[in-house]
Amino acid sequence: AVTANRAVSSLEGSSHLLARGGSSNGTPAAGDMTRAPLLLLGLSTSCAAAYLAAVAAPRASLNRLPEARPSVSIFGRDATCLAVGAAFPSPPPLRSAQPPAATTSPTAPELYERAVLLQQMRRRDESLRTFERLAELTPGDGRVWMRMMTLHKLERRWGRAEATLRRGIEALPQNALLRQALGDLCRERQRWDEARAHFAQAARLDPQLRSVYDSWGRMEASLGRHTFAAELLQRGLELEPTARTYHALGVLQDSKLGQRDQARETLRRGLRLPDEHRNPQLLHALGKLEAAAGNAPAARAHYLAAIDAAPSFTMAHLALGKLEEGLGRYETAARVYAQGATTLQPDGGMGPVQLWQSWARMEQRRGRPLSARRLYERACRHHPKDARLLSEWARLAAELGDPAQARAIFSRVLALRPAP
Repeated sequence: AVTANRAVSSLEGSSHLLARGGSSNGTPAAGDMTRAPLLLLGLSTSCAAAYLAAVAAPRASLNRLPEARPSVSIFGRDATCLAVGAAFPSPPPLRSAQPPAATTSPTAPELYERAVLLQQMRRRDESLRTFERLAELTPGDGRVWMRMMTLHKLERRWGRAEATLRRGIEALPQNALLRQALGDLCRERQRWDEARAHFAQAARLDPQLRSVYDSWGRMEASLGRHTFAAELLQRGLELEPTARTYHALGVLQDSKLGQRDQARETLRRGLRLPDEHRNPQLLHALGKLEAAAGNAPAARAHYLAAIDAAPSFTMAHLALGKLEEGLGRYETAARVYAQGATTLQPDGGMGPVQLWQSWARMEQRRGRPLSARRLYERACRHHPKDARLLSEWARLAAELGDPAQARAIFSRVLALRPAP
């Protein structure tokens, strides 16, 4: 091998001349004389030509040549032309891969994005831990406290949700949204006086905060303080008109204040807002208003528009079904109930229990108990843990003279109740 390497080294200098058709002493050579020194080494003509082409190429291109292993003798007549590998030895072996260098700690915006993504993926515990870390790094970011409160509420950890909001208010005493959120939490826990105090404080901190008037007004309406509630809702609309607040005020005016004409105009104003002309809640409220006024065609049109805008909107199906049933149009009512009961909901399930119950009860009132029993049976396949639905089915079975079935269904009802 040493002899071979020396031979190749001695040839390297002269081969540049030979490749141009000359000899080492400057005498031109012809034909196979150009490759004579390589042929003397025992290489084939093709291998010799490949070698000369390689050494004649610019040096910068050598790194791009395919590498052959030099462990086999260059005197063999191998078609891969091992002389190239002998002349240009293999590079040293690559070092083993090293772990990447440690990266810098994520920034607060990166942590926030990660926490939000984890929340969207329903990995709530991981999301909460990330938000807790953020609360230590950036206690002045109100969004972090709101997100943490929401995560606790989703897990029905009311005490922790409230404690989180209070920590946030301690860090940001002038944040009106955090104060409103605490009022909302107290309202949900039916702590009315505390909720009212927090809403009032939020309104003082930010008189332009429209959402606090919406929450506060809805609470007062539920407590029977209708006039005050309407004033709060109207104040919210003056700050920022929204379909949600128009709906709340219109329903209140129609159902509690006896202001049907004002209510109609309020709801229509909501529909005139940008991109709200097909708002199903507003359309449903208008339908109820017209039904109460005895205008069945207008009510039907509004209900149908609401269903067209939101096919899984249960309340519109129920209202239209009851309207048709009240008019004696039972087959039409049955179709409406059936459509709502069999429409896939956002969670992938069938329509809610109320539609099945209304449909089955109508069949009973029409004197069609067997049809009603079949409907209860179908409904309980979709809602097997609804105690009221099961109880109605059991009572109907007993009325039809099937005590065994009634007993079996009542047993299912008892199994749903926790042991004393």
